[in-house]
Amino acid sequence: MNTTAPHLFSGLLVVCCCAYPCLGLSLGHAAPPQRETLAERDTSAEHLDTFSGFTEPYREIKLCLAESGSVDTVLIHRGMKVDAGQLLLTLDSDVLQANRNVAAAKAESRSRVDALIIESDLKQQRYEKLQQLLDDGAGSVEEVRRANADASVAMLQVEAAREEMRLRQLELREIEARIEQRRVYSPISGVITEVTKQPGEYVSQQEPHVATVVQLDRLRVTLFVPTSVAGSMDSKAEVDLWLPETEQRCIGRVDYVGVVTEADSGRVRVDLLIDNPNRHYRSGVRCQLPFVGEKIRPTTLTAAPKD
Repeated sequence: MNTTAPHLFSGLLVVCCCAYPCLGLSLGHAAPPQRETLAERDTSAEHLDTFSGFTEPYREIKLCLAESGSVDTVLIHRGMKVDAGQLLLTLDSDVLQANRNVAAAKAESRSRVDALIIESDLKQQRYEKLQQLLDDGAGSVEEVRRANADASVAMLQVEAAREEMRLRQLELREIEARIEQRRVYSPISGVITEVTKQPGEYVSQQEPHVATVVQLDRLRVTLFVPTSVAGSMDSKAEVDLWLPETEQRCIGRVDYVGVVTEADSGRVRVDLLIDNPNRHYRSGVRCQLPFVGEKIRPTTLTAAPKD
């Protein structure tokens, strides 16, 4: 009988029992493979402390020209504050300006109309005199008819001349409108962030963009929150916001809560507005919205005084 085999089996069993604790395992309870589940990937409100987004200008407008041509004057630069309606840039309009001057002179000229009015009055007076003579029995019927026709034609010529003046005025307005199309005005009060053309450069219909202006007296923050949280947010409600990069707190007002939940993410778009009349807060920095459970915490701040 071989007694070596039982001793060898016992030795292997002892070695295996010692190895399991070293590997962090227990005998008979092997650890299952680590696998991320859908529940662990869920980013519902209970697993978050804040919702994050970025501040951005309330409005950002890329200014373009309706006409092509060479840039004449650029009256702006980056960082410049502008008012609504302020002239920013113009294209060369020398030819159109010359055409405008000619059209203005024609539109303002009344000499032909005045001459035709005088002639019409004379013919009308002649007709009336001949008609009076005819009534007295001393005139000719044919002569009266001829005088009446001449007076009527003269009146029509006056109306035609007046219509021609109106057409010339319309032509003048058309040229002035074309000149205006070669100018760029700021549609809002804001700050210039980009100027793409300089004097002498050509603006084409394929690349009409010449400048960008942003409105910073209000900032917009776009967040995407779970549906359960969006349901508790009221339009126009005020909430606390935190800007970690500048270490500032501010008040945000709910401007829009999306009516549709995005199917791929299960989130709802929420737009917040921040009053920024003195540009105290920067655009483009991270903004965080804290919440408690599934409720957005209402504001505890007061609006900053205006300078």
